[in-house]
Amino acid sequence: MSEKILAWQTFPPPAPFIRAAEGCKLAAMAEKKTEVKIRAHSPGRYPILILELPSGELRAAYHEAGYDLERTKPVGESWLYENAIGRHSFVEVKPPRELPAGELVDYVRRELLAPGGE
Repeated sequence: MSEKILAWQTFPPPAPFIRAAEGCKLAAMAEKKTEVKIRAHSPGRYPILILELPSGELRAAYHEAGYDLERTKPVGESWLYENAIGRHSFVEVKPPRELPAGELVDYVRRELLAPGGE
């Protein structure tokens, strides 16, 4: 009995796979356009940002993660005032600064790390 070995496909994958990949790209683009409010930031060379998402949820975004919304940690309102601002010298941003999530890295470079910045 002989077995036939089939070669792998070399042409583009079927349409459902293409659509799934396009959906991932669209989700990533939408995330970068999501408007967030910067409520506070830590001092220093690698600022931590406390963001308010459109849902009202507070999240800590980290320099090491490129301020990626997918890699943030949830925080509470009381934690923001008692711990971050109260104990760790975070600077409250009044009024909160609103900008698209995709501009957070540029905001930090321009406003927080540039000479004469905040």
